[in-house]
Amino acid sequence: MKRKEAIETIMTTIDPKDVIISTTGLISREIFEKFDSARNIYVPGSMGLASSIGLGLAVSCPDKRVVVIDGDASLLMNLGAIVTVGNEQPANLLHIVIDNSAYGSCNEEKSMSNSAHLDKLALVVGYQYVQTVSSQKDLRHAILTFRQGPGFILAKIKLGGRRNFRRPLNLVEIKDRFMLFLHQP
Repeated sequence: MKRKEAIETIMTTIDPKDVIISTTGLISREIFEKFDSARNIYVPGSMGLASSIGLGLAVSCPDKRVVVIDGDASLLMNLGAIVTVGNEQPANLLHIVIDNSAYGSCNEEKSMSNSAHLDKLALVVGYQYVQTVSSQKDLRHAILTFRQGPGFILAKIKLGGRRNFRRPLNLVEIKDRFMLFLHQP
């Protein structure tokens, strides 16, 4: 599975009422270009913080499901955040990590995700639902099977893919429409 396929599967499978937090770099840029919506908040320049932001939203908006779309290198940048998620136990949080074993948005240097065993770490720190997938079919099934979290899906993908996406630059406007989305029933 490629990044493009993983993102397409996630964005077309999750519920339209779900809140989306996407990590910095190519993941956010691809979501912005192809699936921009008021329900999305992008965290450019905040590597490692998507899960922390997602946790804060999940705790403060317990009536909404929060989906964090993260990268392996970004998660490794702030690994302690998953310990906090496991401790807080937000039932409405689904954390999806797109793992290409590299700093894909940089120069594709290797990350240490293979030796970190992120799925096992998530289970050990208290995530209630943990799945590892490597195909669109399995990713779709893992998303649809998730009922109560915190949930963690490790989506293993191939390195590479398109890099020339436009960046979300109108961040105040994006934040304002996101805040309005949060207040909708």
